[in-house]
Amino acid sequence: MSRNTESIKMQHINNYRNAILEIIKNNTDGLVDQDISSLIKKPPLDSMDTLKTKFLSLAKEYKVVLNTESLDSLLDQYRDGLLKICDEIKKIRIDELSKVIQNCKLEKSKDILKINKKDFDLIHKSILALVREEILENNKIIKNQSNPVFSNDIGNDIKNNIISDVLKYANENYYKQLIDNIKVKMVVKDNTLINIIKEQGDRYLFTIKNSRLFQDLD
Repeated sequence: MSRNTESIKMQHINNYRNAILEIIKNNTDGLVDQDISSLIKKPPLDSMDTLKTKFLSLAKEYKVVLNTESLDSLLDQYRDGLLKICDEIKKIRIDELSKVIQNCKLEKSKDILKINKKDFDLIHKSILALVREEILENNKIIKNQSNPVFSNDIGNDIKNNIISDVLKYANENYYKQLIDNIKVKMVVKDNTLINIIKEQGDRYLFTIKNSRLFQDLD
């Protein structure tokens, strides 16, 4: 193989690899900025806001009236706290998948870059652990900043009972629902990414097979 052909081959491989890395970034951005963020942000309808509904149902049970503006502000702070993990989720997924691609060797003309389902196992585990950790951390917001939600004439026992029940709900039902939905979103994006990378591999092989410059790669 001539030096010029070798240079063209390396350029082609680098372009192919960089294209896959960009696809990983775009796929991850979509997963986090659209899918996961939408699960954490305030729902478009109050009836879909399970955290607010839990507060209000407990208030009704204890026959107290809540300051809904303060409640909305409190839950906004809670959600904003959870959204802070989005950048870290991106970093985990992009870094780990990029390592897989960078470690792929293209030694023969039939070799392609690929990601397998097992490559997502550790990523999923890390992301879900991060979500759990942040849920527990943001419980402090509900626990420590909820006073404006209640009127001054409400006894501490009632207030503490409501907060305790809300935190239990956040740690169990809300957390489980959030985790289950995130799992679904991740699997969908993972499969999409695998298929797109496979398509890129097919194009790469087509170029290798049909370009006269690459006839003698092996």
